[in-house]
Amino acid sequence: MGNASSSSSKSKKNNGNNNNCKNACNNKKKTTNECNNKKEVGPKNYKLIVLGSSGVGKTSYSFRFVSNIFITEYDPTVEDAYKKDYTYDGKEMKLEIIDTAGQEEYSSGVMDKSIRCGDGFVLVYSITSRESYQKIKDLREKILWVKDKEKVPMIIVGNKSDIEKDRKVTKSEARALAEEYGCKYIETSAKTNTNISESMDFLLKDILFNESKEKENK
Repeated sequence: MGNASSSSSKSKKNNGNNNNCKNACNNKKKTTNECNNKKEVGPKNYKLIVLGSSGVGKTSYSFRFVSNIFITEYDPTVEDAYKKDYTYDGKEMKLEIIDTAGQEEYSSGVMDKSIRCGDGFVLVYSITSRESYQKIKDLREKILWVKDKEKVPMIIVGNKSDIEKDRKVTKSEARALAEEYGCKYIETSAKTNTNISESMDFLLKDILFNESKEKENK
């Protein structure tokens, strides 16, 4: 649950909620690629990075979570940021959702900066595209390399679950991949608002658990 604001260079359309979408996009800000190291006062800030191939629905997924609106048309993403006040497990927090370009359009330097500043990662593929599923391995390896860690909070998201008739990736193989990586897997639909908040909750749980382990090891 929470309030949202967004920054975006896109022109967005939605299914009958154009005014709401316009209002949600009014508070724009420039996306920065520098990590914020200032001492936090009040609710803690978390930066969540949404990664995946072009066309898998990263923007629809991000916008549905932030504003509960399904957008159907938008300009290709370079990198956009959406902010949302959120409460998870009784903890108030401020989330910044970084909606990234597809790997094909994302320069290595920009991707590295986004990953370096990220607290958690949503690896999105479309259940209708095996190619986008196969990119998940590359994304995970990139994250671990940039963060220089063996374990980083992340979740694998199979989007477009509403298009079951065009499925190319089975649930069982995606679940097996997530088990291999030691992370959660969930299927979502931005169109029908299926498991969007649930997927973010799983990621936040992983982030908080990771924080507690790091504190124990200090």
